[in-house]
Amino acid sequence: MSPRTTGDALRLRFTRVGVAVAALALGASALPGLTPAADAAVVAPGDLQINEIYGGGGNSGSTFTHDFVELVNTSDEPVDLAGWSLQYASATGTFNSSGVLALEGTVPAGGTFLIQLAKGSGGTEALPEPDLTGTTAVSGSQGVFALSDSDGRLVCTGATCADDPAVVDLVGWGGATTFSGTAPAPRTTNATSVARVAATGENSTDFVAGEPTPTNSGGDGTDPEEPGEPGETVEASIAEIQGTGAQSPMVGKNVVTEGVVTAVYATGGLNGYVIQTGGTGGALDFSTHTGSTAVFVHSPETASQVAIGDSVRVTGEVSEYYDSTQISVGTEGLEQLEQSLEPVEPATLAGGFPTEEAQRESIEHMLYLPGAEEFTVTDVYSTNRFGEVALAIGDQPLQQAGDIMRPGAEATAYYESRDALKVLLDDGRTTNFQNNPTQPMSWLTTEEPVRVGATPSFTEPVVVAYSFDQWRLNTTTPWESASTDGVDFENTRQDTPDPVGGDLQVSTFNVLNYFTTLGEDTPGCEPYTDIDGNGTTVRGGCDLRGAWGADDLERQQSKIVDAISGTGADVVGLTEIENSARLGEEADEATATLVAALNEKDGEGTWAYVPTGEAYAAQGLDGGQDVITNAIIFKPAEVRPEGQMQILADDPAFDNAREPLGQVFVPIDGDGAQQVEGEPFFFTINHFKSKGSADAEDSGLPADPVQGNARTSRLQQAEALLTWGEQTASELGVKDVLHGGDFNSYTQEEPLQTFYEQGFVNLGETHDPEGWSYSFGGMVGSLDHVIASPSAAERVTGATDWQINGPESVMAQYGRYNNNAVDLYEEGPFASSDHDPMIVGLDAGYEEAPTLPDFTDVRSDHPYYDEIMWAAGSSIVPGGEDGTFRPTRAADRVTLAAALYELAGRPVVEVPASSPFKDVKADHPHYEAMLWAESEGVLTLNKGGAFRPSAALSRGMVAEALYAAAGSPEVESPSGDGQADAIAWLQAEGLDEGIVDGDELRPNARVDRAETAAWLYRFDRL
Repeated sequence: MSPRTTGDALRLRFTRVGVAVAALALGASALPGLTPAADAAVVAPGDLQINEIYGGGGNSGSTFTHDFVELVNTSDEPVDLAGWSLQYASATGTFNSSGVLALEGTVPAGGTFLIQLAKGSGGTEALPEPDLTGTTAVSGSQGVFALSDSDGRLVCTGATCADDPAVVDLVGWGGATTFSGTAPAPRTTNATSVARVAATGENSTDFVAGEPTPTNSGGDGTDPEEPGEPGETVEASIAEIQGTGAQSPMVGKNVVTEGVVTAVYATGGLNGYVIQTGGTGGALDFSTHTGSTAVFVHSPETASQVAIGDSVRVTGEVSEYYDSTQISVGTEGLEQLEQSLEPVEPATLAGGFPTEEAQRESIEHMLYLPGAEEFTVTDVYSTNRFGEVALAIGDQPLQQAGDIMRPGAEATAYYESRDALKVLLDDGRTTNFQNNPTQPMSWLTTEEPVRVGATPSFTEPVVVAYSFDQWRLNTTTPWESASTDGVDFENTRQDTPDPVGGDLQVSTFNVLNYFTTLGEDTPGCEPYTDIDGNGTTVRGGCDLRGAWGADDLERQQSKIVDAISGTGADVVGLTEIENSARLGEEADEATATLVAALNEKDGEGTWAYVPTGEAYAAQGLDGGQDVITNAIIFKPAEVRPEGQMQILADDPAFDNAREPLGQVFVPIDGDGAQQVEGEPFFFTINHFKSKGSADAEDSGLPADPVQGNARTSRLQQAEALLTWGEQTASELGVKDVLHGGDFNSYTQEEPLQTFYEQGFVNLGETHDPEGWSYSFGGMVGSLDHVIASPSAAERVTGATDWQINGPESVMAQYGRYNNNAVDLYEEGPFASSDHDPMIVGLDAGYEEAPTLPDFTDVRSDHPYYDEIMWAAGSSIVPGGEDGTFRPTRAADRVTLAAALYELAGRPVVEVPASSPFKDVKADHPHYEAMLWAESEGVLTLNKGGAFRPSAALSRGMVAEALYAAAGSPEVESPSGDGQADAIAWLQAEGLDEGIVDGDELRPNARVDRAETAAWLYRFDRL
């Protein structure tokens, strides 16, 4: 099978396995400025080490009946194991009590210690006499073992385990997400173990896979058979060398064979070439084609002496190198044939690339030309590191199980079956570009973006290969440029989102840890660095998460501004933004900075933000619980916030996540008196607990690969949000609710089902079912949603996922600027984050525009013309039947009572049997308005019980009435004087702007009808 890795190349490529999870905890943005091995967390092995792990005991194809772990003592003194433990976790799970084995006994100086574990139903050979027995059932292919000097269960996961002082040694293998170093040890089979060959703390190179060799403390064990002396060289065809099974039937034999050179890897680290039997290939039928006619020739000595198309004869030994059939050829083992063999024709497959292992084996190393739309790019996360582009068989990227079906056995089976549909498009090199940033990356260029979801068109054939448990399509020579690589990638970038209709648009947007507090200015912060050693993003050492320096922030901000502006949205909920208050700065400073940048692009005053400081203070808090928070920004010309920000603070469900923020918005259209309002809606922005790390809430639950870690926390957060949202909307008198943000839950997972069961509608699923917002682990799905209450869903005109981020390589983000000789950073919205925005169109529900009165005594240049037209046109302060408004006439108390009663929506009042007012009869046209005003404390009676409806208004009286109608909110420095506090509040809200000259309100000044209209107009827009 694949010729990929030999010698030094093998050590390089061991770091391939599991790299995506090492750098990214799902739902939390990828740290964007990685330098070589920056994400490595290493357990430095001590005297006592894990020496060998075997999990195939008793399984099909195994020899031994039991699983085992072998320890080794590298010191000169025996080690007493009392109080120590050996702990096991599944590849993507956590350590649990059933996987904890208390150790006892002594490991001799310089000796080994054999721990026998679970027995399977097969196998033919018992282990040597074990030193200790346990019952842990170990995976035959992947998992995690930790050696601890404590007997308590480990609670760490991922990179945190390498920093846990209780962990003495840590080995993850196969697809493990917890390991020491940059990547796990190789995957095993039922016939192989991983055994230690070095002790650097780097699992990927400290361990190799091979035949199990269990050895107990007495030195009894089994040794792999030493290869015998090479026998006589035999002639064989490539088909005979390959055979029809998983391994060559001629392993260990010296052979001579002939073929046409179809691929050459004289440079790049593979150190060999591929030969294929002349005249083979073309259209293949798997019903008759059962074995490969091509083989890899490992020959550093002769690789530079051949070219594609040469006809050659090679002599060498056949071997299976990590399940890859190859012939090792020395200096004298290559002969150029004088007479050319028949040409090789690239294989074509009518049914597409096979999923059955036997069929893939039958085309191993053969030249192959994929057909149109045979593959789709499904992952580019590791492309910048190893030159691999993950392809899905078919015309769609692989989907997350939780995005299309509810969690359960069926979803788990679906999830686990996805690897069979994945093939890696490989660059024919072994270079780790993260460790060699001066070498230009393969595939990734600014001229030809390679994005998840794109269709590759093959203009040149590739070689089918296998290595590191992955089937691959190798270029026939090491990759050099996009113009010569033989693959054209569809450009799926979309400069503008699909239209969603509606009178206004609402959107989510993850701003990728947008921090205006910079790492370079903050003591203790440490940076990720670029190729020249310059900081790009904060790596650790402090609370910050974002840009390192001002240039980095500008690059980040430029992309975010272009993207948010490009959504066309009028209300945007932001996630992953700096909580400035938590950093000891002015509340919302980062949000204000981003809004200022948006206004610089879109025009002064286009954008504003909903402040959070007063809302937190109202709950006795000085800001959100984390340095990362949510925020809401909006366009004042399109919507008006009603009331202050709503915050679900101090709810235990959100102890490990960012608390939800919510705001009521009223759509508006037009200006001045002709402005009309739509139906209000309550919009919340949310960021649930990520899938990347476990928490206590899942304790005792079986691992769920579909929903990942912390699924109980997210379910509790969904329940809390649902309850709070409904209660808050009801209290605010709003029926339409939109919950948006990063729920860290795919569309069909349990947290979202909580909303569906109450009639809420997932707008992305409904209006853009083919869309998705996030790419992880080679699969796509939506973590970002807008969920609408039943009534709100009726107002929705469309929704779309604008795929500007999820499909992109991480190398195009601002934090990877100048991280490789090829710099993918470009201005524009693409790769502005790692999550896509979800954009929703909404019917505003505008009322009909009022018919403006035509007053004979109000000219269009009157300073309060718009306010008078609004007040009269809305029957707030009506004009006279004679066509006049009488703007200069003194306003009276009944006019103010009637106006505020109208603005309050004419609430029902309890009408007493007789009038409580000495000077107002029950048949007064504004009787109910005065009853309401008196009961609400808006206008009070005098000592004699008179309402005084005709009494003239003063500014102080207006201030007190408006203050009471607003609910008498707290003022910054209460004086104890009701009118003084009311005036202070009125001025703090800016209601006096354009009415009062200077700072002196003059509370005894008379108020005429025109000024009354102006006060009410401003009050209505609070």
